[in-house]
Amino acid sequence: MKTLLTIIAIAIFLGCNNKKDSKTELTADTISEEIKIDSLVLEKIFSDTTLKLVNASEINELTKNLPDTSLFAGLGEGFLRLDSIKMAGAYADYVSHLDIGMYKDIKAVVYKDLDLGKDNVLKIWGFDYQTYEACPFANGKVILVSSFKAGKNVSCMPFAYFHNWADAPFYDSYKTNSVLDKMGNLTIIETVNSGGIDEKEKEYQNKSTSTYRYKLVDGVLK
Repeated sequence: MKTLLTIIAIAIFLGCNNKKDSKTELTADTISEEIKIDSLVLEKIFSDTTLKLVNASEINELTKNLPDTSLFAGLGEGFLRLDSIKMAGAYADYVSHLDIGMYKDIKAVVYKDLDLGKDNVLKIWGFDYQTYEACPFANGKVILVSSFKAGKNVSCMPFAYFHNWADAPFYDSYKTNSVLDKMGNLTIIETVNSGGIDEKEKEYQNKSTSTYRYKLVDGVLK
């Protein structure tokens, strides 16, 4: 009987250790510095002329795996079209013939590259964009995080942004306050303001705040 109890105790001990090890495998990656980005930091990033510009050959790989449902889906294609027009020396003519909904300009910059080891790299980069100044009109700035494993993009998601859209009398405004801490925890606090006129021709305004949380696990924000 004593021998049986001893065997059971050892089995329980080993089982607990196995569970502990499986949890350890899911521990968030750590990074060397905390990254905090709000609307003021976004303005500073895109006004920094020392940052490397993203070229057309890099855009498709950087935007790969950005969900089609993202607020910023389509910026990559818009960037490539404008880059082609600029390379052909036809940008001035393009701007002179802008129409409703057309992009006036899109700029892309590299903000930071974080080497996480084990062939995992986070590329932190973004777009600065605006459309023709007529309703509907949109502009904004967005920093995205692209996760690379062995040189291949496996994930792309918005990190920090502001986005304004208006088609009088309606409007939407998105703004975030985002923090990626040293323990690999990403917190995005998104505030959305919207307004317009309802069916009874009464003006309305709405404001909502949402919080999104992710962990950096094995080089990918999940």
